Amino acid sequence: MSLTPEDLAARYDDPYRKAERIEIDADRFDRAMERDDDGAWGVGALVVDSGRVLFVREGDTWLLPGGRLEADEPPEVGAMREVEEETGVTIELTGLAAIAEQTFVRDSDGSSYQFYFATFLGTPLTTGIDSNPGRPSEGIDEAAWLDEVPENTFDRDLVARLVDTYL
Repeated sequence: MSLTPEDLAARYDDPYRKAERIEIDADRFDRAMERDDDGAWGVGALVVDSGRVLFVREGDTWLLPGGRLEADEPPEVGAMREVEEETGVTIELTGLAAIAEQTFVRDSDGSSYQFYFATFLGTPLTTGIDSNPGRPSEGIDEAAWLDEVPENTFDRDLVARLVDTYL
């Protein structure tokens, strides 16, 4: 995909921008490279309803719902699709909250790849959560509406910042 973070940010009114290097274990790094994540985009949404936030849990880690952007898919369409696939909740988008530019580094040898993640703002059109969240290959154990950001949330500082700003 040829979309740059600057291109996406220019479409919206001042989304939060963040760039960081994140060291991950070799297994997670290798799984990402099998999907050819190099230079890829992920999309998701901060979905808020009545003071609670929609999360998904993979193993012992909570995340905002989201995933890989498909080839030639507009980021906005991808974010809505990912939220519905992972949680069963249908949303409409109201803006772009953040763009994270992440360089993932394999902890064992320093190999790296670049990944961009756009977090949109979503308002739920439905609030019922699918009893069997995500696709079988996604590894989603649970989807839930939570009143606070769990300690074991991926990129917790960013998620907490967004929740504080938009809740």
